[in-house]
Amino acid sequence: MNSRYEEKIEDPCGEMARLVTNFFPLNEWGFEEKYRSIKEGRLIYDSQWCRIKFVWSGWEEQVGNSMDVYYGRLHALNDEYVMTWNQENSYCWHGLTSRNVLNFLVGLSPQEVISQKGFPSAVTQFRNSDVWKDMVGKRRLPELTARMNASIWEYYGARLFELFDLRSPDLWGQYGIFLKEYYDIKGRSKNIVPSLD
Repeated sequence: MNSRYEEKIEDPCGEMARLVTNFFPLNEWGFEEKYRSIKEGRLIYDSQWCRIKFVWSGWEEQVGNSMDVYYGRLHALNDEYVMTWNQENSYCWHGLTSRNVLNFLVGLSPQEVISQKGFPSAVTQFRNSDVWKDMVGKRRLPELTARMNASIWEYYGARLFELFDLRSPDLWGQYGIFLKEYYDIKGRSKNIVPSLD
């Protein structure tokens, strides 16, 4: 077992920066660190296309340390997850491991996503890899999360970043239509405000 992850990490931003540097092709895609909050355990990188936020989720004795990764458009706020855009409250940070973003990118319809069993193809591919098999259950969740997101970058390439690009409003608009159709079929929770679509 890797002792780095058995105990609480005292410098989450430093650990996230290490993981990002080790596993993500930052230079290839032009990402640079733009924001760091040691107090909140957040690290944000910007490129010409979008922003990527790494959030230290904390430490639990049963699981060890954990980290989440979110993607946003260039106007996404550093410290908030909801913003007002075009007179509507909307989420400005999005996780990729949800079925919607990745399945939209491969061209599945909302109905296909709802009836699909399992994970999106990029996630399934990673979960079948030797990296996943070697690491799962070893209390190394931050590294596993970093490697899975880096694998998603490789799988989708520029298309992933173009979805969040403010210069590509048509693609973002298509994703918005996809989400509305998805929740029209699946249903919406009145308790989630603003609505996920």
